[in-house]
Formats: sequence, structure tokens, C-alpha cells
Amino acid sequence: MENNLINSLLIPTDFGELGDYAYSIAARISAKSGAAIEVISVVTGPPGAFYSKTGELLKDEGNDYAEWDSALAAAQEKMKQWVKDKPEVTDTFCTIGNIDQTILQYATNHQIDLIVMGTHGLFHNSIWGPFSHAEFITNHSPIPVLTLKCDRTDLKLDELLLVSDFLEAKPINLSIIKSLQALHGSKLLLLKIKLADARRTEAQITADMHAFAQANRLQNYEVHIYPDQLVEAGIGKFAAEKDIDLIMLGTHQAGTFSKLFRGSISKDVVNHLYHPILTFPLD
Repeated sequence: MENNLINSLLIPTDFGELGDYAYSIAARISAKSGAAIEVISVVTGPPGAFYSKTGELLKDEGNDYAEWDSALAAAQEKMKQWVKDKPEVTDTFCTIGNIDQTILQYATNHQIDLIVMGTHGLFHNSIWGPFSHAEFITNHSPIPVLTLKCDRTDLKLDELLLVSDFLEAKPINLSIIKSLQALHGSKLLLLKIKLADARRTEAQITADMHAFAQANRLQNYEVHIYPDQLVEAGIGKFAAEKDIDLIMLGTHQAGTFSKLFRGSISKDVVNHLYHPILTFPLD
């Protein structure tokens, strides 16, 4: 992502409503940025199959793959129909393979700037539901991932919410946030959820948040501290009260945002909150 621009978006889809949800917001971002939209669909390979480093199926000459070849042909036809009324789509790819690894490898190989995908989170039990592809990709993607659970065609992105502990005032890679903010003229809200056992005073937290903003050269921002017993609940309540358009979370196992993003917090927010969620790697 050069000069804080979003040049390419990737939508993984099985041609259901989740793909339509993803396209609705990807098209909005593309309209502002001029980004190309690429679409990928992966047919799950046979049980016990082996895959290449790019996640694609390695065929054994002794096995019959007619069932999967037929499924691939059907996916290719569905893809043709699905993109007919989507002029922003510049490239498509269908293959047989490991869904998670194929999507991640494609995104890396094609220098994708943002993956946009629908998920039912914990509201529905489906292929894109809990403990499956959306969650895995969110947790393992080396590039930002935007997930959404419903049609957001009318999403304005006027206010973006960045949630963190703001423990250290040092520069991190916030290029995706700065890009979205610049494209949409958004206000950036920095949010710290203050738990009952917090050691820092509100004055200290506020000072740390401003120091973080200065270290990362943030503009058009404001700081908020919200008290709650649980981080996830606090984020949800604040986002609802402020009618936030997009919640943004950094992801890694330790370091700058360790208390907030260690373990399952990012996963829980993605799975439980109904707002669009942008996760981005901090490492």
C-alpha cells in the first residue's frame, strides 16, 4: 500500500449473501479509491488431500477427482453470473484447494491491500460462521481484513473507531486506517475501555492516547475513555451510542496492544458485534 492508497481489494465468496455484503462495501471503497476488486472462490478439496504451498490441490493420478472437477466447473459458471452486474470487478479466480491457505496466498501473491469478506459470526452456523474461514483469515492474514455481517450499502464511514490500550507512544503501521480516513474524510475516534481494575488514571490514559496520536501523526481525531466491566461489551456499547460506522482493531499476540488484543478479544469482537470490523496486523 503506497502513499496511503488502497489499490486492490479481494472478496472471497461462495456466491451467497455474504459475498454480496462484502461487495457492497468493497464497491464503495473502490468508488473512492479507484481500487481494483478481485474475487476468489475456492472449492474444498477431497478429505485427506495434499495441497501446494499456494493452497491448491495436488492431484494423485490414482484418484478420481470428477466430483471436485464438476464442482469447480459449477463455481466458474457461478462466478461468471455473479460478476455480470459488478463492473468494478477486474479479475476472478476459482480453484480446488484449502480455502484458508489459498485465499491468504492469493492475497499475498497479488499484493492485495484489503480483504473484504462477509461472516455470520456467532449468529449463524455456516461455512463462513464461527471457528471457520472468516475467523481463521482474520487471525492469520498478513494484510488488513474487513468483515461484515449484513448489507452495508449505505455505510458512510464518517466515523472510524480505533480501539486499543494505548500503552506505548510509538509508530505502528496504520496505513489502512489513514487511507480510509483520507478517502472518506472520516473523523477518527480513539477508544480505551477502562476496566474496574485499571491502574492508570483517566488523566494518564488521555495523555497516553494523545502521545500515541502524535507518534503516529494522526489527524482529525478525538479521544474517548469508556468504563465497563468487559472490553468487548464496552466496545459494543460505545459503538452503538455513537453510531460508529467501522470498528478497527490491531491483531497480534503480544506487545503494544497486548492486554486488549491478546487471546480472544479481537476474535470475540469480530464474532459478536454486528458492526463492520477492520482488523489489521501490528507485527
